[in-house]
Amino acid sequence: MANASVKGSVIVFPDGRNQIKARLNKAGLKASGAIQAYFNSKTSEFEEYMKANAPWTDRTGDARRGLKATVSWSKAGYVSTMELSHSVYYGVYLELSMEKRFAIIEPTVRVKGPDLMSGVGAIMTSTFG
Repeated sequence: MANASVKGSVIVFPDGRNQIKARLNKAGLKASGAIQAYFNSKTSEFEEYMKANAPWTDRTGDARRGLKATVSWSKAGYVSTMELSHSVYYGVYLELSMEKRFAIIEPTVRVKGPDLMSGVGAIMTSTFG
């Protein structure tokens, strides 16, 4: 802010818009990287929760073993996604049939999602203040 001047209650940067944009981009990339690392650290927690709380009775154990949490992000790095899934073909039936009595993905999102988003909020607060 050494190059900034104050005019009334407004701080004016000589190259204001570009300087602010560069700072926001730098902070955004920092937050994005932290969120990606945070999501990656949470995948095993989500998988363990799904496997421990899946409401069906195992026959082969394949459905329970096949519960996965994976993380992906956009090319620009600004969008992180955690995907919860089944690896067995009948996972869709467990989730949607029988009035969703055997569903585990949506209940996991309801239970664990608020904690995940709270962590994202903490990262954003620490990055942007």
